Amino acid sequence: MLTLQREGIEDPKLWANTFYTTVDHIALFVDLPAQSLKRIDRLKQARIQTRLLEVHAILRRVQPWFSNEQAAWSWFIGEPITSFGRLTPSEIIKQYKSDGVEAINDYITAKEMGAFE
Repeated sequence: MLTLQREGIEDPKLWANTFYTTVDHIALFVDLPAQSLKRIDRLKQARIQTRLLEVHAILRRVQPWFSNEQAAWSWFIGEPITSFGRLTPSEIIKQYKSDGVEAINDYITAKEMGAFE
């Protein structure tokens, strides 16, 4: 099970350790300022936690498609989705914000139900 929380909040340091990357890298791909992920006062803000929770939920949904958490993260940051103009899930979120999160979740639901691209 993908665990990225500590003391009830999404913890970017756990994300970085799990995905063998840096907090700056995480910030880039979840479309948040790096300082917001490094300073505890900012990290606890609702907007920051909401985005991290949204991405975490996406990663949990697709993890069964892959052999490990790192592969799910690689899909999120690097797999172009044809039906979205070959944007990656991360790029979709950057471009469309919350609407992008909803679109990715709809895409995942369709794939789970057997849809093709």
